[in-house]
Amino acid sequence: MYNQPTTSTYTLRAATISTAATLQSVIGPRGMQGRLVGIGAVVTTNTTNAATLITVGTAADGDKFGTLSVPIATAGPAAAHNNPTLTPVDANLLAADTAVIIATNGGCTAGAADISVTIDWF
Repeated sequence: MYNQPTTSTYTLRAATISTAATLQSVIGPRGMQGRLVGIGAVVTTNTTNAATLITVGTAADGDKFGTLSVPIATAGPAAAHNNPTLTPVDANLLAADTAVIIATNGGCTAGAADISVTIDWF
């Protein structure tokens, strides 16, 4: 049910964000659709030269559900970034039994981050 979702947080520890790549692909509980609730990142290895985007989408549309910009930052607690741009909930519900892709555009020349993506499944 939409008002009583199953909330899942997918965590990637020290994920390299300096190379464009799919970081993780997830599929929700069988038969349940979802919505992206949040994206967060804490820099664990200094990012350099440019901001990097963390995206949540599909294979066909990499940022369909939301993005998080991780700016140039020094590693540590002060380097937490948790203000993502999320697609309006009803505009793009995550389809049931379909892969959701968590990726990076590799914008920085060096860097890693602990990334968390929270999705409500219903």
